[in-house]
Amino acid sequence: MASILKRQKLSEEQYKDRISNLPNSLIAQILSRLPTKYAVSTSVLSTRWKQLWTSITSFDIDDNLLLCPQNKSTDPSLQRSFTSFVQGVLLRHVSCVQRFRLKCSQSYDASLVNGWIADTLLRNIQELDLDLSFWMRHSTVLPQDLFTCRTLVVLKLNNYGDMNTVPTSVFLPSLRILHLDCIGFVDDDSINRFLFGCPVLEELSMSGCVGGNVSVINIVAPMLTSLFMHDCLSGERKIVLDTPALLYLTIMDSAEDGCYLVENLCHLIRADIFFYAAGSSANFKALTDLLKGMSNVQFLQLGFSTEWEFLLELLENSPHLETLVFKEGLGNFGVFTQLLWNPAPNVPSCLLFHLKVIGISDFRGEKEEWRMVDYLLQKAKVLEKVNIDYCDGGSKWTIHASRT
Repeated sequence: MASILKRQKLSEEQYKDRISNLPNSLIAQILSRLPTKYAVSTSVLSTRWKQLWTSITSFDIDDNLLLCPQNKSTDPSLQRSFTSFVQGVLLRHVSCVQRFRLKCSQSYDASLVNGWIADTLLRNIQELDLDLSFWMRHSTVLPQDLFTCRTLVVLKLNNYGDMNTVPTSVFLPSLRILHLDCIGFVDDDSINRFLFGCPVLEELSMSGCVGGNVSVINIVAPMLTSLFMHDCLSGERKIVLDTPALLYLTIMDSAEDGCYLVENLCHLIRADIFFYAAGSSANFKALTDLLKGMSNVQFLQLGFSTEWEFLLELLENSPHLETLVFKEGLGNFGVFTQLLWNPAPNVPSCLLFHLKVIGISDFRGEKEEWRMVDYLLQKAKVLEKVNIDYCDGGSKWTIHASRT
């Protein structure tokens, strides 16, 4: 009998509603981590839960979750339902908003969306993340108050289209993280004014075209530590980096006649650079201009779609290089001829004093490749590790070597 009562007690403990015993403030934090649709749905659980969601601090609104999964078409009734849901949530919500993420795969009335954004700006918002549909983004204008929001720490604009609303005065004194994806600016002044108005920016990500009329982008950011640039260089555009605190740099771009000009990169730890789909002369010039200001980088990874005729020059101008990775193999054998048969009078200082790790992918075992490896092993005096991904027919295996 005692064992039966014990099992019954354990069963009751197992199914006990422990969440409802938590304080309201903690439940609100838990609900803030859910998509807003699910947070609001908890209002049907009981009288106590009916109002708990109105204290959440984070909104994550995605019309893909609210529209019928089996019907993704532009059904006016579904769109009206989504609009009513968002308006109802904002109307009944009583707390400040730390984070507001809005993703719209359908097209909605631009004035309504602008109103939703403006509403959050009045609630001490810290993070704003907008991802709009292709059909909607061209007609949506950002509220002017966004550009002078003193509380905003994170701003992410995805698929937003043309940015025609940059005001004369931009000042975002708390903004530390800025992501721009598929954003077009009307001219040089608009994009540079926008970036200059973010004085404490620490992380910047720009992906996609920045506007056909933009010829010069000046990224002057004294506190920036992380920069990601993707498909921002086209035509004769110049991108100037004046970022003395930068630690991490990633560039994935197509070099035509434009270039990256670098200033003040004395603290750079890691740089990942990939130029693609362009003529070799343009690629060489763009990369050379970029590397001139990166001599202190500790880890440099290059992805290149043309022959590396300037590898020796690269090593000579990277005296503090610690890791060298050939991600797409050793490339054309012309580079071996340059290094082996016409060696420089002086060995690059990075090989003598700093280079510790070498990585080679897509290694085929050709005689010239082995001679290249032999050259690096002889000249790299402080080398610690060599990792070679070897391709032999259909099989692949890796050689791991160390000085020991």
